[in-house]
Amino acid sequence: MKREVGIFIGKQTTASPPFCDYTFVLRSDGPTITAQIQLIATNGGGITNTLNYVHQGNNFNEVSQVLSLMSNTTYLIYWYNPGFDMYNVGLQVIDGSGNLVYELPFNTSWINNQQLYYLVPSCGIVGDLDYFKLELFNDEKITVNSTIQNITDISKIYTDFSQGFTIPCSPYNNRIFQHFYQNDVDAIFDYQNRHEAYIEIDTILFRRGKIQLEKANLKNGQENSYSLTFYGAGVSLKDYFNEDKLSQLDYTAVNHQYDSQQVYNRITIDSAVNDYNVRYPLITSKRVWQFGSSVPIPQEDCPDWFIYPPNDTNNIGSSTGVILNTELFPAVRVASIFDLIESKYGITFNGLFLLTDMFKKAFLWFKNKDKLILNGAPVPIDFTNVTYYAIPQTITTFNTSNNTFKIYPATPSTEYTITHTLNIFCTAISPTDPAEFFVDVYKNNVFSQAFTFDTLMPYNLNTTPLTAPFSININNSDTATFTFVVRSNTPNTINFDFRYTRKRIFFGGSVETMKAVANSSQTTSGTTNLSQMAPDMKISDFITGICKEFNMTITSTQKDVFTFDPLTVWYGKGKIRDITKYTDITSIEIERMKLYKSIEFKYQDSECFMNKAFLENPLNIDAHGYGNAKIGFNYDGGDYKIESPFENLLQNNFGNNLQVGYCLNKDFSPYVPKPVLLYMNEVTTLTAGNKYFYNLNGFAQGLSDYIPFGQDTNINSSVGGFLPVSLNFGEEISSFYLVNAPNTLYKLYYSSYLENLYKKKNRLVKVKTILPVSILTTLQLNDRLVIRDKRYLINEMQSDLTTGDVNFTLISDFEEVKPIAVFDGLVTVENKYRTAIYFSNGVVGVLVKKSENARDVILSSSKFTSEGFLDIIVPRNTERIITISLTSQYEDESTDTSFIIINQQ
Repeated sequence: MKREVGIFIGKQTTASPPFCDYTFVLRSDGPTITAQIQLIATNGGGITNTLNYVHQGNNFNEVSQVLSLMSNTTYLIYWYNPGFDMYNVGLQVIDGSGNLVYELPFNTSWINNQQLYYLVPSCGIVGDLDYFKLELFNDEKITVNSTIQNITDISKIYTDFSQGFTIPCSPYNNRIFQHFYQNDVDAIFDYQNRHEAYIEIDTILFRRGKIQLEKANLKNGQENSYSLTFYGAGVSLKDYFNEDKLSQLDYTAVNHQYDSQQVYNRITIDSAVNDYNVRYPLITSKRVWQFGSSVPIPQEDCPDWFIYPPNDTNNIGSSTGVILNTELFPAVRVASIFDLIESKYGITFNGLFLLTDMFKKAFLWFKNKDKLILNGAPVPIDFTNVTYYAIPQTITTFNTSNNTFKIYPATPSTEYTITHTLNIFCTAISPTDPAEFFVDVYKNNVFSQAFTFDTLMPYNLNTTPLTAPFSININNSDTATFTFVVRSNTPNTINFDFRYTRKRIFFGGSVETMKAVANSSQTTSGTTNLSQMAPDMKISDFITGICKEFNMTITSTQKDVFTFDPLTVWYGKGKIRDITKYTDITSIEIERMKLYKSIEFKYQDSECFMNKAFLENPLNIDAHGYGNAKIGFNYDGGDYKIESPFENLLQNNFGNNLQVGYCLNKDFSPYVPKPVLLYMNEVTTLTAGNKYFYNLNGFAQGLSDYIPFGQDTNINSSVGGFLPVSLNFGEEISSFYLVNAPNTLYKLYYSSYLENLYKKKNRLVKVKTILPVSILTTLQLNDRLVIRDKRYLINEMQSDLTTGDVNFTLISDFEEVKPIAVFDGLVTVENKYRTAIYFSNGVVGVLVKKSENARDVILSSSKFTSEGFLDIIVPRNTERIITISLTSQYEDESTDTSFIIINQQ
């Protein structure tokens, strides 16, 4: 039975009022008597308005008239009466947004009975996003491919996408796509970008995502169809970011006052006291730090020219080799960067993993230069006291509402040339002898150029500057909007004059000059400017890289809301569905798994001399980069590589609990690394009374505590206590703990999935089904499917929405579903446990209940209506086995129960 498929596309609606205002500026430089122009409506409305020039002696004069014109009606602007005693005249027509739409040059004389311009007023107002149901061909096949992590390319995270399908060029669809096949149509439909969309089957929501218009198809010279592609939510997440980089985020929420005290606090203060989102790892980009006689690599492995100093200049265990705050680059919490991305793009990131220490203790090192250059946080420049000279009052060049600037363009002509110049003057500053400061220019919100002010420029409007100020020359055709920010390393109050000059230079020698001057007074903050330290990395690559680190999927069932789950967690949330009766059991294909004989997990190659020394060490028999892993399987296949976009900077332990890093190459020169991911550990005290020295407020202070950064961190274990985990893919000797670190990224996030794939009993099974709408519209890619007595994971599904035919590619599933969690505890002490409460697909609530022998056990909640964490406190007691049940309640009123067992002995 054929099903009704509805495809809906979102469009920004516009409301066109019946009338909108246009300003007509009539200008003359002498007694222009009885001169007139007329507006004639070409729809038969005749003469609608007559505009009159004025007689005001021999001086320049202009008169502005605001006319309310009918929207989408064509008006002929017609020079009706030339008058007499004609002098130079001009005409400007300005729309309701202040844009110049027509200009008659200001040197016109003795025009008689001439058609000047056809004006079509348009006053569209952007409204809400409305959805329109597209008309489909009766016989069109709509097929959607769905997969999350395909075994043929396990490093990529996929989503739903449709094969190309066509819709007719019906009058209704033509109105939506505004006759895309005709490029002479001034359409407002954006063909370059994807549009919000969703698909329904028999009026039930199937998927949300976006639609891309690919092309229009003509037959026999006539429009026939449009070709479209539907993309799921995972792909559409990248559409928010385009090519934007981390440097384009607004770091105001995490910028901080920059001085030695603030850096000290962020080196030493424990997260339990102040959980800073910006820290300063002890990583040098300047000197080869040593601690007493302890050095990072032996003298014989150093460059020939280098000898460790016999004095203490590099010895951070001495006041002579004291660490300066200007040697240290900041690191920003990855979770905070996620917050900034959410804020900038109006989206929401969900997922319990984002709330765990495994994610929250990850930091991104902000280094994009060889040495630290402090420019201060940018402060937007506000325009005040704008003065116009000969520019019509209806024209806005300096907008004091949004602090933007744009030129007042002139109509091109062969009779003159046009120049537009913006000069930037500093007129006063306090204190009078500051460090240099900078003015950044943004064009359409994209950085364009920067000016450095290192001396006071005391200019005013009545004097000619002895030295030319900074200038921007702008083309007459440039419609860009400019904004400006000022930044400085220290707090300063700075006054500016922005002077805009427009000139029309006539070939006869005369010059028409118009000016506008805006004043501004801004106070710089002296705070950090993290946007200028951010790694050169696209936001989309950053998100993808973090997902590769923790093997996370991204799913979305709600507009602008995206959920991040590690793959094992995501599969664990799937619902078990028996589809045996919908399966064509007469045509099942069973194939061997086409897998790889080895999978390599690799960080970006590092220039750091520590990493190079590790790579070239004779004991590194397979010559792998630090933290990389190559997992071999007894399988006849090819090689595969999962490559992280981050660099893994090997740290050095001086043997006294002090761990530091070096961003220095083999020649001990600073370099700009690939983006570096770091784990923050717990506050640590140096052993044996050792101290390292830091310059605090001008004095060398001996310090014994610090927050280590590197590959390792401790997290609260679900079974109590701390669990050391690593950012390494492969098992290495920890540079901090100096023992093997087994809890690697591979072990925690990849191993269980891959081990299931490589089991000898695993098969790739292809089946054909016809699913009812109730299952097709609710089936999730992490659901486990049962066919007869076997259970499978979905590798890929291809759905024909019009017929319900669904072809599955399935993987045998041998993983235990909702295994019993067993915790051990002592009878002599209080035990604390934490476990995540995940909602399987379709779950609306989870009830928590403890056994009768656990009346003294404290549960943080007895009912969950959304995912969260269950905290369990078990007091001291006698030996006992405690059972805690977790009963999931589904939308269809069914239930299932899993258990936590606590063995207190």
